[in-house]
Amino acid sequence: MSGDRSPLRYAPWLARDVAMGPGVLFLVVIAVVCAVFWRLSQGAQNMFPITAELIQVNMLNSVIIIAVLIAVGGIVSGDAHNGYYRAFFSKPMPVWWYYLQRWILGGIAVMLIPVVLGLGLNLVLGEGHGITAALMANVAIGFLLVGGAVLLLSVFTRRDWLIVFVVATAQRAFASFIEVGLPVNEATKMAWQALPPFHLLKPGSPMLEGRPLLHAVGYGLAMTVIALVLLRVRPLGSGGRA
Repeated sequence: MSGDRSPLRYAPWLARDVAMGPGVLFLVVIAVVCAVFWRLSQGAQNMFPITAELIQVNMLNSVIIIAVLIAVGGIVSGDAHNGYYRAFFSKPMPVWWYYLQRWILGGIAVMLIPVVLGLGLNLVLGEGHGITAALMANVAIGFLLVGGAVLLLSVFTRRDWLIVFVVATAQRAFASFIEVGLPVNEATKMAWQALPPFHLLKPGSPMLEGRPLLHAVGYGLAMTVIALVLLRVRPLGSGGRA
């Protein structure tokens, strides 16, 4: 197969796009975080402990959803709206395969956040990095769940990232209401349980196990597979992406 027809011919371009977009933004944020905590560590050693693990946990718990939205938001709908698909697929290339590559590269960018942050914190704090197997596994599950929802919605609408952000924020807030024992009617609870389990996204918590793990991974995989099937059977130029 000639080079211009390789199924990976767009991979270098896609990788550059991710690196120069979300990748640069993530690096800038990480650099600022490391600089702030380096400064704090110089004068607050006796006031409160500043550890790489604590920083990793709090930062990723706060930004995991936003990071995924930045990495893959508008992944399909943006190209469809701008008409880029006419150039991308002028030569034989399965649409689902193209966007799966882009989606995976976005996932790699998200997975590198705790790694790069850990290296930076080790450099500025002098010890520790806060990277654990549970942290990396939970970040991966978070990407699968949020990224799968974005990919699926992006087949239909340009507001994929906004819908996921609103639903995830509302669902996590609702989960906190249930945890503290606030009364919730059964219909509302059933509707909440039918949504993707965004409330399970807590990178700083122990690794998901058992039913919660199957729930999160199964839901994320299902949304991703459905999105890829739709990309295979639904033409990008068919409209309907408001």
